[in-house]
Amino acid sequence: MLKKVSIFFMCAVVCGCSQMPSLWHRGTDYDPYQHYAADKKAVSMTDMTDYSQVDLGGAGSFRVAMLLPLSGHAASTGQSMKNAAMMAIGDINNNNLVVQFYDTKGTGNGARVAIENALNAGSDMILGPLTSEEVAAVSTEAKNKNIPVVSFSTAPNVLQSGIYSLGLLNQNQINRIIDYAASQGRSRIAAVLPNNQSGENMYHSLMKAAQNKGISVVKVGFYAPSSMDFTDLVTQMKSGGVDFDALLIPETGNRLKAISSMFSYYDVAAPEVLFLGTSVWNNGALNKETELYGAAYPVISLKNQSRFAEKFNDLFGERPNDLSIFAYDAVALASMVARQGGNVYEQILRPEGYSGMSGSFRIFADGTSEHSMDIVTISSGGKYVVEYAPSQFHGYPAKNVNQTAGYTEMPQIFGKSAAELQNVPVVY
Repeated sequence: MLKKVSIFFMCAVVCGCSQMPSLWHRGTDYDPYQHYAADKKAVSMTDMTDYSQVDLGGAGSFRVAMLLPLSGHAASTGQSMKNAAMMAIGDINNNNLVVQFYDTKGTGNGARVAIENALNAGSDMILGPLTSEEVAAVSTEAKNKNIPVVSFSTAPNVLQSGIYSLGLLNQNQINRIIDYAASQGRSRIAAVLPNNQSGENMYHSLMKAAQNKGISVVKVGFYAPSSMDFTDLVTQMKSGGVDFDALLIPETGNRLKAISSMFSYYDVAAPEVLFLGTSVWNNGALNKETELYGAAYPVISLKNQSRFAEKFNDLFGERPNDLSIFAYDAVALASMVARQGGNVYEQILRPEGYSGMSGSFRIFADGTSEHSMDIVTISSGGKYVVEYAPSQFHGYPAKNVNQTAGYTEMPQIFGKSAAELQNVPVVY
């Protein structure tokens, strides 16, 4: 099958730090955010219509296929991620690395065609695809060929040994914000979650994070994902008194405002109750929402994001989407794996992790990943960082896979049957 691909040859050497390998040079005069602009010609691009006839480098080349939705409903997201990958190619020096782009069209069928073509081209490592449907579509073929996949999906049900994610997972975010809440003396957590698979996953993530910190989850309310009326749910959760000192609301936009306003109306507010969010809060202008003043949420380093976005805009005349920084780090990770040699899986799973454009991150054997994150709080003047993302993973709990939801203390459940949430494997 004919497909249009772009082949990029990377041209420089990536240096590692003494403890956590960096995905770029860290010399005194070297700035990875400026290097590409000074040397755009470091990237050579060839457009091909029949890549099966293309000479993809010498016998020692490390071939990487990046699977992205370059057409279809998610084409703008895929193109932004491809541009970030091109940006990484310009920053990285590795003559032995060959990167090809394959269009998944944003569908499972498109992903199946893409993985077949990528494997036929002799790829040593797969970056992407984006959605859970696409990841599920490529997993069997990749595993049969013993080729690792580093995807961008945050759906835990498609992740497994050899099928990894570099995305920002809910478990990662909830671990970080619960760590912060505990550090602020909060010990009794409540949460409001959508009544769907995502909400159930977040419930289990919250329960395990709280259990790891020795604090309690006392109440959890579930709501219909399309709901905008939270009067009954908040009334039920407040019945019997406010017995929690922190409240997790992993929502955004008008739904976040509706939930927080309803709790505030019933006098559930700061400073007695610390409102907590996830990184989706970073997409909204919350400085006018007085009920959220003092609230906190985790996010990939704001400083790194800002510098990355500025450079991306300089190069491509637009701002990157939220996933583009991970596409950059995925290409840089592939270059480090190629440079280190040896067992590809062992390199991907280095326990100490890597330092990338997004900050420090590491990938686990069960397919999940962990990113270091800022803690941001909200005020009338906007948002500001109260805890910066750790540069290393010292103090982070070790990842333990194969855990189940055998919680010793169950919260009150509203809007859903508590029986549905018991004795169910924790989905990371």
